Amino acid sequence: MAAHSREVVEKFCELCDWLMQIWQMRKFLFDENPHRAILMEPRYERFFYRLQEVLQASWLHELAKLHDPAVQGGPNGHINLSIDYMIEYGRWDTATEDRLRELNSKMTTLAKPVKDARNKILSHNDLKVRLASKELGGFDPGEDESYFLRLREFASLVREKALGEPFICDDLVKNDVSTFMGDFLRGASTKAFE
Repeated sequence: MAAHSREVVEKFCELCDWLMQIWQMRKFLFDENPHRAILMEPRYERFFYRLQEVLQASWLHELAKLHDPAVQGGPNGHINLSIDYMIEYGRWDTATEDRLRELNSKMTTLAKPVKDARNKILSHNDLKVRLASKELGGFDPGEDESYFLRLREFASLVREKALGEPFICDDLVKNDVSTFMGDFLRGASTKAFE
């Protein structure tokens, strides 16, 4: 049995679920939306550009926080509810700890550049980076998909081993976006005839 309390495991899983929801919202509203061109029409483009940027910054920031060290600030520092914390303080059996570490290692492929972006431009305005208009946090196509499959497995393993319960995440984001788009398209077509 893991050392983490029910409250800690539930809060950690809530963080994972929220991160997945924000990422899915951006993905389904912009990246995989068959009607994306309508969102980028002159009448709507500025609004949806801003929304896209806010969603992108939000999920990148939440991901970076999830990969913070377990303890920061030395011996009198503070404890972060993070992936490292869940691994280091879980007192897992060897097989579980090994799998959690393996998943974390694979997730670091995306987390590392995202944390660099967080440290330079998402949480701070690094002058050198801002003046150079340097792009940070980039990753290869599909790397985010792989990351989120691993995160889901990580959260599932933590919850199953600690509480004996499955990790259930909110899979309704795609439906929410679809409902929104249906209503938006009906409204947009009404506007076209005015």
